[in-house]
Amino acid sequence: MLDDTLPMTLQFQLRSKLLEKIENKFWSPGSQIPSERELCDEYGISRITVREALKELVQEGYLVRKQGKGTYVSLPKFVNELSSTYSLSQEIEKEGLSSDFQLLGFKKCSPTGHLKQLFGLSDEDSLYEITRLRFIGSEPFAWERAYTPCSLMEGADEAQLQKDGLYLTIFRCSGLIADEAEVEAEAVNCPTEIATMLQLKKNTAVLHLTRATTAQNRSVEYCESYVRSEKYKYKYKQTLRKKANYDGAYADQSEGK
Repeated sequence: MLDDTLPMTLQFQLRSKLLEKIENKFWSPGSQIPSERELCDEYGISRITVREALKELVQEGYLVRKQGKGTYVSLPKFVNELSSTYSLSQEIEKEGLSSDFQLLGFKKCSPTGHLKQLFGLSDEDSLYEITRLRFIGSEPFAWERAYTPCSLMEGADEAQLQKDGLYLTIFRCSGLIADEAEVEAEAVNCPTEIATMLQLKKNTAVLHLTRATTAQNRSVEYCESYVRSEKYKYKYKQTLRKKANYDGAYADQSEGK
């Protein structure tokens, strides 16, 4: 119950209590919170007070409303530092959330000129095209299409991919462990078909990522992804040379020279 004798409004008191539960993960990220009626009963307040408190938390990004379903705790915004390695699953699991994917397609195809050059393939060689939809809990998070040489996945099938994921499957089939990735990112409007799968509105801005992954200096995967940008961002860290290495140039640079 809330205390109407306190100088703070009931709406502010409720917002504080709900925010405390969110920050302490009483309700885990992505989970549904009690309905407005249930919150009214729990705290002994009116429906309009509950509605306004929830509205504030939605506007601040702590909660998200889903049409016809209810109100949910927002998923955290994952930050991946641009470096020589990349793992979407690892970033998600660092937050204590479950990461999974649905295999949408697994087929052989002929390489384009770009992929032929990237993987060092001949006209007779072929690639596997692997399309997946990634989830955080039950919420779609990213769509991706990956290519890898068939020679690196001999004997692999859809069941193994669904169970082990791509990199572990490559390792089991070829002994190669993915160790570096070059990633490029840009903001784009999500293609209509992919937006539907990600449960986004038409022309919603997303991150379009392209990733070229190597193992022991050999290209093992090329992947493009569309990632929900409201839940993911990249961080770039730059290291400047020490002042001693500049022989006075550092001071000049700081003055725009």
